[in-house]
Amino acid sequence: MSDLVGSFEGIRNAMASCVSSSVRDYPQELGRVHQLDDDLRLWINSVPGSTGEQLARARAELAHAEHAAASGLYRQAFAGLRLFLELAFAAVHFSANEFERRRWLSDRADFSWSKALDRESGVLAPPFVLEFNARLAPITADYAASAASTYRYCSQFVHGKAAESWKLPAKVEYSAPLLSSWCSHASSAGKAVCMLLLVRFGELVAEPGFPPDLVDAINARLGNHQEVRDLIGHNA
Repeated sequence: MSDLVGSFEGIRNAMASCVSSSVRDYPQELGRVHQLDDDLRLWINSVPGSTGEQLARARAELAHAEHAAASGLYRQAFAGLRLFLELAFAAVHFSANEFERRRWLSDRADFSWSKALDRESGVLAPPFVLEFNARLAPITADYAASAASTYRYCSQFVHGKAAESWKLPAKVEYSAPLLSSWCSHASSAGKAVCMLLLVRFGELVAEPGFPPDLVDAINARLGNHQEVRDLIGHNA
């Protein structure tokens, strides 16, 4: 038993050392991911019922992934980031497809990631965007491509492909290149999810009681687009 405890304590100490190095070297990058977590909290409190519940699960996975990345658990960090994307895109897909949501909840159907990003029928594809927020249609393609690219990259760690898996340390230890890569992909994933939420629920911005903090968060993350500034009323 003492050997078992000692083994676990050794891993814990190695993770603590990684956290110290991660926060020392990448405070701004990790801080931006942490800000995304708070942006998602605001969205969860603003979107209707079941969508908010599913989005909360996506937010939890992002938080777990961030902790794993800072702790030197890089494979788990990329796997968690992929799951964050899946759950966030599923939340929006099911918000417009109640029948499919019920079948998914009852385990009679699976969620198709490829369907969510399909060029013709996905949630960032022109037909979906035109129905829910046509003014954003000119700018969504790049976010769909970014989400798909991040998902494919994360999948290499999930499936153990040699090209990426061989970059992983053989034990729990700090890797600046891997942490930098994770932060970059997390930032891309976060922007794609925030754009997706704005496409689906942007109409809520004009309603009384929409949180001013969330308007500011949208502007900070996506305000480089005139289409977004016009939508949220930030024209400066």
